[in-house]
Amino acid sequence: MNLSFRAMREEDLEDVLKIESACFSDPWLKELFEMELQHDAYAAYQNGQLAGYICAMQVLDECSITNIAVQPELHRQGVAEYMFEQLYRIMDKREVRYYYLEVRSSNQAAVALYEKLGFDRVGIRKGYYHNPVEDALVMALNRSQN
Repeated sequence: MNLSFRAMREEDLEDVLKIESACFSDPWLKELFEMELQHDAYAAYQNGQLAGYICAMQVLDECSITNIAVQPELHRQGVAEYMFEQLYRIMDKREVRYYYLEVRSSNQAAVALYEKLGFDRVGIRKGYYHNPVEDALVMALNRSQN
């Protein structure tokens, strides 16, 4: 798969919102993505088309993954793993060691991916998600051990 990776831009947001709505029952609003542009928001492209995006926020040596999604027809083709690898390269230069994320407890495909990437389940946030209400698994990765 031939992918490219770059900082997300304002002009990406229309396509980002389409993927967001296709992937999530409670999608983020445009305003949330506009705020993410001030942090670490990245887009992956395949053949000039948005394949996926990943949003993160760094504080000291920690990085919280705030959102990640892949175009539905590209699921299970390595796009999410590629985006994580690219994010790690960026964050490694900033000496980030710890990564955190939340995922719907029912999203077994995502949980399996995160576990494959080395994330561990470290907690539960009760009622974290809405539409439908569901718990979030809190997952963490310590890259200083790698």
